[in-house]
Amino acid sequence: MSLDDFPTRDDNSVLATRAETSFERAIAEVGRFVVQQRDRKDYGTDFQMEAGNAGGMTNFRVHAQLKGTESDANKDKSIGVSVKRTNLNYMLSQPHSIYVCYHAPTDRLLSQSADDVFRDLEHQGAEWRSQESITVRFRDPFNADYQAALHARTIAGSSSRRDDRLDWVTTPPQDFHSEVVTHVASIHVPESPEDAFAALQSLYNEGHDDIVSKAFPQFVASIGQDDPRLIFAYLSEINLAMRRASFDRDRVRKAIAFIEAARPDNGADSLYCRANGHAALGERDEAKRLYRKAIEQFNGNLPEVEAQCWKNLGSECEAEGNHAQARRCYEQALTLSPQLMEAHMALATAEREAGNLESALEHFDQVIWSVDDPASTIAARGHRLEVYFRLRMADKAFDDIAVLLPHAPRHPWILPWCARLVFNFARTDGEAIGKAIRFWDAYLRVASKDTTAREERLKCLAYAKMHGQPVPIGLAQYEAQVAACIADDASVDVAHLWDRVGHWAQIDGNWKAAESYYWKAYVLEPDRYGFCLGTALNSLKRFDESLPMLLEQATKHQPDALSWFQVAIAREGTRDIEGCKDAYRRALELDPDHAATMFNLGGILWNSGDRGRAIAVWSKALVRFPEDPLATRLKEQFSPLFDVSDDEVNFEG
Repeated sequence: MSLDDFPTRDDNSVLATRAETSFERAIAEVGRFVVQQRDRKDYGTDFQMEAGNAGGMTNFRVHAQLKGTESDANKDKSIGVSVKRTNLNYMLSQPHSIYVCYHAPTDRLLSQSADDVFRDLEHQGAEWRSQESITVRFRDPFNADYQAALHARTIAGSSSRRDDRLDWVTTPPQDFHSEVVTHVASIHVPESPEDAFAALQSLYNEGHDDIVSKAFPQFVASIGQDDPRLIFAYLSEINLAMRRASFDRDRVRKAIAFIEAARPDNGADSLYCRANGHAALGERDEAKRLYRKAIEQFNGNLPEVEAQCWKNLGSECEAEGNHAQARRCYEQALTLSPQLMEAHMALATAEREAGNLESALEHFDQVIWSVDDPASTIAARGHRLEVYFRLRMADKAFDDIAVLLPHAPRHPWILPWCARLVFNFARTDGEAIGKAIRFWDAYLRVASKDTTAREERLKCLAYAKMHGQPVPIGLAQYEAQVAACIADDASVDVAHLWDRVGHWAQIDGNWKAAESYYWKAYVLEPDRYGFCLGTALNSLKRFDESLPMLLEQATKHQPDALSWFQVAIAREGTRDIEGCKDAYRRALELDPDHAATMFNLGGILWNSGDRGRAIAVWSKALVRFPEDPLATRLKEQFSPLFDVSDDEVNFEG
């Protein structure tokens, strides 16, 4: 064996070294990425490139598979390299993965993204999924422009995924259900500028401004920050800003500048879009100036856009307090475009504020029936149901509430808005109280810990019970629910709730239970609830206890006919007949139409022997209150009229 017999040099090893050297030099020269790791385990990824940003390192990484070939180029100047199908699967596991090819004959580096390889294969059919190998075709040079675009897409896409993940990390698990319906979808913007623009235009045309805004950095990365086609992304930002209290002010300001640069001729549509941007930023004078200038240039040529100009100009006038001018703008907008939803909505709101409720309804109806924008329709229903309540059309108001409630998870304003209106308008409406109770039941299924709503539901139940409306529970259940509500939140009106339980028991005829609940309320607020407790004690014939608190109510806290009526009953119970007569007279002075007082005064006069005055009082009562049940009782006991024995009459209302 000769000592000069050395191992031969592996041509593939030489090619690999040249490829690696060329690749690493290209990365270093551009400076957008840093090679952080080489993978020698032959799973497919040879390098991990970390993106730098503003002098720092991001840990946003691109996986790169490096191939070398000495084969000639194809007729279309592309380079084809065969790789295992499983290698593509491996590369697709990481976003932004790329193949890089070193073409030895021309000493060039070419690139192709794994996503584009996958897309091209899918367009050819599903056969490739059963192949052992596939061909990657390289065309794009791996130069500074390519690396800059790849860097921008990596930063934008990785940032979006990171922010999405952290949003979920910080969302309490019990709130996932609501976050799911309000979460703005994330998209993957195509690498190709043409495809990216097609996606942007489609999203913009369909009104998905929130999705465009979220993917804004990705669109910039794919389309290019100076490309005029990016205008649709900026228009989406302005659209969002016009609808939201919180938005990216810097991006809107850039949008104004971008539109002005893209349309230096100051066309009417450009002026309109810039005016919207200034309006969103609160720069009212400039917005109005541009709207008026746009209207002059439109001059009826694009009536629908000109109508929108008039409507937005009206909104600016409205914000300044110039309501008459705003109305004229809205009406001009509808002259140009009779179905313009925004103008109908603005006029409806203005009419409602002016008290022209029927006219407001007509415009809200136009919004609901003439557009297919769910958010606008929902908003119109929300405003319309308030008008229905104000017009005492509670049934129609609750119909709108029934439509709105399923949308509450996506529109957080719905539940509190409906709750406020039901609280303000339906809590003391005998015809609506049943639906109010059903509303609070539905509300509490969503917001079970809202003790204010629980308290309001309990008050509505009591109101229904006290006004003869059907209620779904009995006294024991009602008392238990009141006790639970008080135990959960002591800030509720505890005394009033116990008073409501007392009234419930009173209506059931259970005066003993009513007295115990009234005591609970009285102990907490004696000035406010002495009357009800005194009334219960009167019904239980405990006149010595009732009289002091009823007198205090009648002379200090509740000086009305009802209080003096109960004082009269208590005084009669304590045999203070003259005091009883005096109390009835005081009651009649305060309320001459209190029938029971007049009939009872006649009774006490009769029983005390003053029959002439008794007959005079009763005669007057029979004339004034012929249909009162006490009149019927009087006629039954004194038939023929007042021709009775000397026996004492027990006549107590």
